[in-house]
Amino acid sequence: MQKLSSNIYVETSFTGVNVGAIITKEGVICIDTPTHPADAHKWRQKIAELSEGPLLFVINTDHHRDRVICNQWFDVPVIGHHFTAERLRLYPDLIKSGASESRSDFEPSRDQMGVRIIAPQITFTQELTLTKGDHTINLQHKGGASPGAIWVLIPKAGVIFTGDTVVTHSHPYVGEANLDQWLANLDELQKAKFPAKTIVPGRGKLTDKKGLRHIQRYLLAVQRKMESLLKNRKGSRAMVSGIAAELVKQFPVPDTQRESVTRRLRSELERMYDARMGEM
Repeated sequence: MQKLSSNIYVETSFTGVNVGAIITKEGVICIDTPTHPADAHKWRQKIAELSEGPLLFVINTDHHRDRVICNQWFDVPVIGHHFTAERLRLYPDLIKSGASESRSDFEPSRDQMGVRIIAPQITFTQELTLTKGDHTINLQHKGGASPGAIWVLIPKAGVIFTGDTVVTHSHPYVGEANLDQWLANLDELQKAKFPAKTIVPGRGKLTDKKGLRHIQRYLLAVQRKMESLLKNRKGSRAMVSGIAAELVKQFPVPDTQRESVTRRLRSELERMYDARMGEM
């Protein structure tokens, strides 16, 4: 666990996603939940050691199952974008193995069977401000990485939790991406006047504004390659496989994971291809 300020913490060691906690005088606000129930219980224990105050809310930064599947273990109201709530309500009450509308590389493990999906009960469309104790927390809709993606900004502390708008040391999920909006969001984060210096990515190690250049170059490469493929409808869907193989080279991937990562990227790019072809 890493301390970002006197009362803001992040845990990046759990498998899956990063999670955060904001300690206020009234209680604790959690940002996303771990992917596995065992990690969720560990995270709750860590939070209890930080504060005797009650848990107040869980904020979900998007609808992907690996960051929402353990909401139930926190037993507090969940806050999220309206899209996130609508998408999660489409999931079955019990998680079962099989196709998912979330990250294409996420498959429920044995310990996740039977976990209930808890959709946000408190929703918003553009922006929501929480004031708890001496903290003002701004939730902002930033579709790009996914339709219901949000940022959690704590201006006074200069900290932002970006969800999957930013990931470090790994390939971002692009299966539901609006690349133009995503790149615009990254431009906004890099502006000198943007009120956050510490950037907590949805996955991977913490970064700063300079550290955003890698994901920006990656997304620009995705955009160029897909635009070239789709131009004048000349590229076939089968050609997506070659693009995935090229993109894998932009982030180091262990040999044991290369095949699975390439397969995931191909699936995501095929989804993007199909969506774009449907718009033409």
